[in-house]
Amino acid sequence: MTLIRTLVVDDEPDVVAVNVGFLGTHRSFDVVGTAHTGTTALAQITALRPEMVLLDIHLPDLSGIEVLRAARNLPGTPVDIIAITAAREIETVRAAMAGGVHDYLVKPFSGRVLRERLDAYVEYRARVADHSVTQAGLDQAGIDRLLAPREPSRQPVTVADPLPKGLSRLTLESVVGALQSSPEPASASGIADRLGLSRVSARRYLEFLVGRGLARITPRYGTAGRPEKFYRWGPG
Repeated sequence: MTLIRTLVVDDEPDVVAVNVGFLGTHRSFDVVGTAHTGTTALAQITALRPEMVLLDIHLPDLSGIEVLRAARNLPGTPVDIIAITAAREIETVRAAMAGGVHDYLVKPFSGRVLRERLDAYVEYRARVADHSVTQAGLDQAGIDRLLAPREPSRQPVTVADPLPKGLSRLTLESVVGALQSSPEPASASGIADRLGLSRVSARRYLEFLVGRGLARITPRYGTAGRPEKFYRWGPG
């Protein structure tokens, strides 16, 4: 199997080293370069032509969003970009989505979560390769398969799914991302603090996910001895 040429971008050298090591153990990726600034990242993308970039958003010169937009304007085959960042602001997430990130992974996360995302990306590449071999245009079914959820266990809420009145799809996706990246069950107040929402709003989104079977409730006893609701991603 041909390894996927990959560039790792993060302002922290220790994080770069960890990500490079993790990619090495995955055995599907060839790290062709690393960068600690946005300027260097763009130079590396131009010179090395990676197929995939792990991109931090908080960089010392250019933001990751600026790198993303500039990379989209480079000639040649578009590079796939996975954002790996601590940035949780809704404006940043929206900008990344509009810029065409392949995935958006919020720090901190476990090695299991990163491996699942990388596995999903490898599967996506395989589907693209299958269609490329035919040299034929895609029909609607083929396009739907490429755009289908890349992680069956993740079960993201899609555009086709109806939402109750008052719920925003973009905010829902942010809540999903925060819940998925949480190593422990999260409370409504914890999700609210991470995303800048009110506790009531966060609870509405979390209860919606529970009702859809995408999340489950884990009761815990608080300091007052009363059970409190905590939420974990995945069916009960």
